[in-house]
Formats: sequence, structure tokens, C-alpha cells
Amino acid sequence: MNRFPSISEASSIAIHTLALVANHEGSINVNQMAEKTGFSRNHIAKVMQLLVRQGYLRSGRGPKGGFELLKDAGKVNLLEIIELIEGKMDHSFCGIDEDKCPFENCVFGNLPAEFSEKFRNFYENRTLSEIKILSDNYIK
Repeated sequence: MNRFPSISEASSIAIHTLALVANHEGSINVNQMAEKTGFSRNHIAKVMQLLVRQGYLRSGRGPKGGFELLKDAGKVNLLEIIELIEGKMDHSFCGIDEDKCPFENCVFGNLPAEFSEKFRNFYENRTLSEIKILSDNYIK
């Protein structure tokens, strides 16, 4: 369970590569993704296979193979991708159960809770279809 809002490299790869696939007509392969993002080809391949198993992508083999999005990009929010990789986001950020906390006020103030809520709201309300590629970076 992810305790405090963070984005791991695997989550970043998942979001970036899904956005590439969503913005690409036809299939796109791991080599093209690695070239455009700078992520490790092997790490991309592992993340892509997870996304295939979870029903987000279809994969094809061979010289014309690659990945295609199976879901509507406008209905896939970024939080679901992050939680797919990281696990459900836990709103508890402290580590001490509220019922057992010996302090009158939270030692962290309200900042972590506010940040967590903003993080969650931002990624929950942003979809793959909202991520656009710079025109000179488009993959042909």
C-alpha cells in the first residue's frame, strides 16, 4: 500500500507509455517508446506486459507488432494507473494509527493530508486523452 503520494519509475513508465500509445495510430513498439522517453527498454517491456495482463493494452509480435490501447483513453484516469502499479493509496501518511496517537495535534500539521488530497484529485481527474505529445515528437 502506498502511504504517501509518490510516483515510482514504474508508474511514470506506465503513464508515459500509455500516453504514447493513446496518441499513436496503430501499434507502437518498445524500441520506439524507449527512444521517445529515455526509459530502459527492459523496464518498459516489464511494465507493458503488466498493462497487457490487466487489460489496458493488446500486444502483437513480429516486425509490425507493438502495443495498442484497448480502453477508451478518455475513461482511463492517471490515478488508476498509479494504483495499479503502486497499490491503493492509503490516506494515512504517519504510520501511527489515529486511535493510538499520543499527540493532541498531528506533528506534521495538515500539510501531508492536504497534499495527499490534491495529489489524488489531480490524478483522478486527469485522463490519458488529456496528455498530448509535442508535434515534433510524434512517432510515425
